[in-house]
Amino acid sequence: MRADRPSSTALLIAAATVFLARDPRLAQLVPAGAAELCARCLEAASPRRLALAGLASRPGLRWAARLAERATIPGLLAHFMLRKRWIEQAARAALAEGTGQVVIVGAGFDTLAARLAPEFPRVKFIEVDHPATQRVKLAALDFPDNVFFVAADLASTSIESVLKNTREKQKPSLFVVEGLLMYLTGAQIAELFEALGRLQPAGGRVVFTQMEPAPDGRSRFHNATPLVTGLLALWREPFKSALPREAAAAFLSKLGYQLLTVADHEQLKKQLKDSDKKHPPLARGELVYLVQR
Repeated sequence: MRADRPSSTALLIAAATVFLARDPRLAQLVPAGAAELCARCLEAASPRRLALAGLASRPGLRWAARLAERATIPGLLAHFMLRKRWIEQAARAALAEGTGQVVIVGAGFDTLAARLAPEFPRVKFIEVDHPATQRVKLAALDFPDNVFFVAADLASTSIESVLKNTREKQKPSLFVVEGLLMYLTGAQIAELFEALGRLQPAGGRVVFTQMEPAPDGRSRFHNATPLVTGLLALWREPFKSALPREAAAAFLSKLGYQLLTVADHEQLKKQLKDSDKKHPPLARGELVYLVQR
């Protein structure tokens, strides 16, 4: 991403949140309040993108947005929301079991901390993100006193160094690493988890997402259409890695983590109501993992 602009991925997911919240079929997938928060981030970052999301949400034009999705990665927008719902459930379960700190790595315009912090005032929430993205978010939103921000470019800075003075050492912690690892190399991922292990002396969990290699071995959504190949050449944030599902447990064990569960598109789909399952198949290829330190 460019150093002076918010992440393209953050903008995309924020726009998807706003769009889905206005879709009568899938609005219930969006957490209460999330669309309003995302709209404010979009307004601060790119009013044009907010206007486009609003325009595409109009009943007479919604078909065009759905057609564009089906022509690229069918079911991608619903996947984003179901992924976030699954992660929120994992976070709430950890908080119910005594987690005292939630650290969201590469937070983008995600609304998890903004929504949960008022509900859990004794828990410390920390967002770590690139300065350009975080600057927009801070200008757009108001946060409770138990939410803290660390600006860092994790491509060039160790997460251990930027969190050394902010974390709670005596309490179990939850790290959320959503939509980030595919942009890192395998070596960078190993370094990140080794650092997370040192940042969790009281134990805790990590919930993260990562791509599963497609049949051709590339890191991509498995049901992406041929059109996406050309579009990815223009994307500023290319995928750099993927993790085979069958190799995940051994890989994580070497880094000091036990695999608790993994959710693919079939598990994510279980969050849909029966009436919603007529929606086109979800995007396939990105898995959500929950691991224990």
